Amino acid sequence: MATSSTSSTALSSSSKLQRTDTTDVIKPESCWLCLGEGSDASGNPLIRNCSCRGTFEYAHISCIVHYAEEKGHQGYGSSNFNSSNVCRYFKFCPNCNEEYQHNDVQCDLSKAMVSFVERKLHDGTPRASYLRIVALVDRLFALSALTNNAGASEGQVICSKLMFLMDGMDSVMKARTYYALGCFHGSSCSLKKAKAYLEMARSLFQDAGDDTDSSVRHDIADIEIKLNGINASSSDVDSLRRRYEETLAKRGRETTLTIDAGVALAKALHGSDRNIEAEKLLANLLATSRRVHGQDHHCTKSAATALQGLTNEFLKDPGSTDSKFGDIDGWFRSI
Repeated sequence: MATSSTSSTALSSSSKLQRTDTTDVIKPESCWLCLGEGSDASGNPLIRNCSCRGTFEYAHISCIVHYAEEKGHQGYGSSNFNSSNVCRYFKFCPNCNEEYQHNDVQCDLSKAMVSFVERKLHDGTPRASYLRIVALVDRLFALSALTNNAGASEGQVICSKLMFLMDGMDSVMKARTYYALGCFHGSSCSLKKAKAYLEMARSLFQDAGDDTDSSVRHDIADIEIKLNGINASSSDVDSLRRRYEETLAKRGRETTLTIDAGVALAKALHGSDRNIEAEKLLANLLATSRRVHGQDHHCTKSAATALQGLTNEFLKDPGSTDSKFGDIDGWFRSI
């Protein structure tokens, strides 16, 4: 007959073995919404486009859209109506509260939001009209981020719709609309028109006491740099540095907006031959993004790519100061 001590030892060993076996099992990736593994019924793969890890790490974009529509219906019918409650889940992960990353995912979700509002929320009420404007503005911002004028024709149609709807907007929504129009025309190289829209947006934001005017001011500065044919120089660096420092002060160092602003600043620093400062900034951004958002996150990859490019130039130039980040992969694993 086993003593209590023997039984306890056996139980401890059994529990330890059980934990070891569980640890060794590698669970396949699955959607946190439908729990399905692999692609959805339409063949679309699982995506990871926020800062979640573990069981909430992956999702099908079709499941995100379905979830966002359900939440949107609930928010629209709520007695405590707020437009953000209707549209939020097309833009932000409900678990980590970060914006969905990558232009293609943001673009797909903004298109789904417009479709949802126009198909399901068309009862002719003021709130339905307001939500349509919100969805169109967000869609135009998403199209502005695409490369090679991929959304040019759709964007022109949305611009016409928004100009038609302008009279019924309040001042803040007018400001956001002008801001979106400015960003879209800036991306399509209609720089003078972009600057005019951005200046109208900035004036309205200032009148409303909305701090978005600081972001618009930076965008106007960027447009002026392009209009005047100035290369990435001290004026470009100063503008991006102000944007990074303001974002850092408002949002903190761990948010995706701050990291993206920091990477943009580091690239400008590199373009003006301030390589040591650029390298230190990128190293800190990379360490922060990997710790907070994970190795596969858009921000982490962006910072790593920029740092790798800078390091490659150090290695090509024998006369440059040695970089301690020569082995990016080794350094990346060590932090």
